[in-house]
Amino acid sequence: MLCEAGFEDAIICASSDLDEYLINSLKLQGARINSWGVGTNLITSKDWPAFGGVYKLSAMEINGEFVPKIKLSENPVKITNPGNKTIFRIYDKETGKLYADLIALADEKYDENMDLLIFDPIATWKKTLLKGGTYTIREMLVPIFINGKCVYKSDPVMKIREYCKHELETLWEETRRFANPHEVYVDLSQPLYDMKKQLLDNIHNLNSNR
Repeated sequence: MLCEAGFEDAIICASSDLDEYLINSLKLQGARINSWGVGTNLITSKDWPAFGGVYKLSAMEINGEFVPKIKLSENPVKITNPGNKTIFRIYDKETGKLYADLIALADEKYDENMDLLIFDPIATWKKTLLKGGTYTIREMLVPIFINGKCVYKSDPVMKIREYCKHELETLWEETRRFANPHEVYVDLSQPLYDMKKQLLDNIHNLNSNR
């Protein structure tokens, strides 16, 4: 109707307690909305408005070197990952879709031309071999402060928007669906997994000798 009236550049905005479910419903109904005003449900969790955070010691710097530390738990998911770490994101080279995130030690380097074996750190028999040349990998963490000096410059908000949009498009459709979505895999590198296993073995041997 707006186009027919000569207002082809009109923008329709929607707001008022919007969330992903309401937006999805409106889109399925064919709503011609150009701009979504999401505020309250973006920054507030309805079922748990107060977000609790817990710091877990993963390493101590001693004489310029990081000494890995680990917290033990009866729940395998709560056992911390030791050491000074970074995160890599792995994509399929042909489709650009996300394979997995890889938590690794900070000094690890990867060559996209080499085969890469990734595996579930809990169900270790679940493995995927990525052939060299079929994937791309990039480090997610970037320094903000070095020696107390800010070394990071924030991009313009529209560039950040485009980055977020691009990353969203790297997710597979089965991951983005609302009902029973597939998980995005988060794996540990082999060196990090070996370090974690060694620390757990050391704790077990210490307790056995008491």
